[in-house]
Amino acid sequence: MNTPIELDSGDLLIEGWAADFSGIDRQEENFTEGAFQRGVKAFLAGSASLCFHHKHEKVLGKVLDLQEVPGHGLWMKARVDGAIKNHPELGTIYRQIKNGTLTGLSIGGFFKRKLTELGTRISDMDFTEISVTPVAIHRKTAFAVVGAKAFQLEAIEHERANLEWLRDELMRRDAARRIMLIDLHAQVHSLRR
Repeated sequence: MNTPIELDSGDLLIEGWAADFSGIDRQEENFTEGAFQRGVKAFLAGSASLCFHHKHEKVLGKVLDLQEVPGHGLWMKARVDGAIKNHPELGTIYRQIKNGTLTGLSIGGFFKRKLTELGTRISDMDFTEISVTPVAIHRKTAFAVVGAKAFQLEAIEHERANLEWLRDELMRRDAARRIMLIDLHAQVHSLRR
């Protein structure tokens, strides 16, 4: 049996299924394939909070990566911050995650539903957080603590990709502003004639 590896900082790295497309959950609904496509990038570019049981004041760490896997669900990688180890309440949750007592995952957000041939399904969403939870709404959503070194490299690579995406977005915005300034200068020049 592998013992979970704690990073030097005390952080724990976890990964698992935050959503599963099969069947229905305990609330008799589920996500459609493609439901996460729009919201993932915005969520990861923002705070990407990993919370405890949808309580926004109980932030455990940060979601580092989300990938919608066709035919299966939403794969998540996240960091549980070592900084919470000594907190009176969050420290207990940290130890329960590390020991494998808490393994459930749940997605929090604002959901848009549509009627499909399988019934009403969540077809689009805006993430607010992903939560570690004692009882997952879908029976197949769960995570495990993973080895640190390989995951650290993946997390660094993901952060690099996010920074490149942000750089590209800022460059596009800057180019659009330059075009607007050129147009504005041309209009001012034509008014002076």
